[in-house]
Amino acid sequence: MMREVSLGARPRDEREMIAPGAEHYQAITMIDAFAFKRMLDRVFWYPEPEVLCFEVRAMPTHTGSVYDVVALISESGEPWFAADAIPERWDYVAFSEIGWGLAKWQRERLIGEGRVSADEPSMVGAGVMPDFSALQDPTEKARYREAVIKRVRMHRLAQKGGDTC
Repeated sequence: MMREVSLGARPRDEREMIAPGAEHYQAITMIDAFAFKRMLDRVFWYPEPEVLCFEVRAMPTHTGSVYDVVALISESGEPWFAADAIPERWDYVAFSEIGWGLAKWQRERLIGEGRVSADEPSMVGAGVMPDFSALQDPTEKARYREAVIKRVRMHRLAQKGGDTC
């Protein structure tokens, strides 16, 4: 059995880039939601999917889909997840991914309008999204990893009622 926790489409202190119902709301919010999901994977140190995973869900409304990132947490995944560990702002990797996603979306719009050739390789957003993970601050990466290890160790200590390594 997996417990589900709704986390929204972006970090808590990040504003929406576009108002709900606006012309491009659905596309832009989807870009945000997938960047948030990937950021949560980094924060929670890429857990095994049967332990803890994050998925993007689209919820239809009268103005189009609204996106939500949901944490799926198994019993053994409880020590991996902590709501207070979710960053309140985008990290640099997510910010880069969002920029690239917006460029890809704009490129596709221009191609659809016939203003740019699909064969134009020099535009940002062509091809597969680059791996921006090398842009992550190494101390931030280490801090995320240490926090997960600490939660898992504390959970094991609490279960055993004593000291372990």
